[in-house]
Amino acid sequence: MSVLANPAVANVLKSTLAFAILIALWQVVGQLTHAPEHILPLPSKIGEVFVRTFSSQLHHLAATGFATVCGLALALVVGVLLAIAVIYFASIKGAVLTVLAAFNSIPKIAVAPLFVIWFGLGIESKILLAFLLAIFPVFVNSLTGLGEIEKDMLDLSKISGGNEWRIFTKVRLMHALPYITDSLKVAFPLALVGAIVGEFIGGNRGIGYLILSAQFNMDTALVFAALLSITIFTTLGVGVVVLFEYLFLNWRPSQRAT
Repeated sequence: MSVLANPAVANVLKSTLAFAILIALWQVVGQLTHAPEHILPLPSKIGEVFVRTFSSQLHHLAATGFATVCGLALALVVGVLLAIAVIYFASIKGAVLTVLAAFNSIPKIAVAPLFVIWFGLGIESKILLAFLLAIFPVFVNSLTGLGEIEKDMLDLSKISGGNEWRIFTKVRLMHALPYITDSLKVAFPLALVGAIVGEFIGGNRGIGYLILSAQFNMDTALVFAALLSITIFTTLGVGVVVLFEYLFLNWRPSQRAT
């Protein structure tokens, strides 16, 4: 009973129940209306295609996942380092924010063809697109976490004998960690979108390439099956971040509350 009383578990159960009801309604309405499979296949058909093509999807998803994780890791490193630079060199804040905001405002699908021209059909263009979509939320949240610390806390740390390195590692970085992990929950799906967009524009493997191939063959069930794979992958990726928070950031109020 105590497990069911946990708000996080209750939310998962509610979401699962709502999803199950939606699938059941979809199946019933689809059977009653006899919708063509190339327009809206039944969930049972999608499930059958998902199982039948699982190994092929796993092969393509591995390529997409690699580009996503590499782009996200690059965004994490660059975003945090830029935030640190802005904190300690305030004069560059305006320039960095302007450049990142300008890049963030450009539709990534518009620059994807350029990346394919410059870097070819390989994995590099997909990683760069994933990086571009993920870096802005990582940078903004890292800047907030590193910078929005009460002045009294910093003064107390200095009075207690802390040097700049200890203040950074024990105060600023610890304060910023929850902000960084929160940014990863947003940046991970964005990085995945960037990788898939790169595969749409040019590529010979990846889940985006699989979706395009299914579209050309009017295999709508396979498109839905690929979308299901993407959903599962995204959920697992965000789940890893949540697990990290649960294991290593259980001191934050939101974790103690659950």
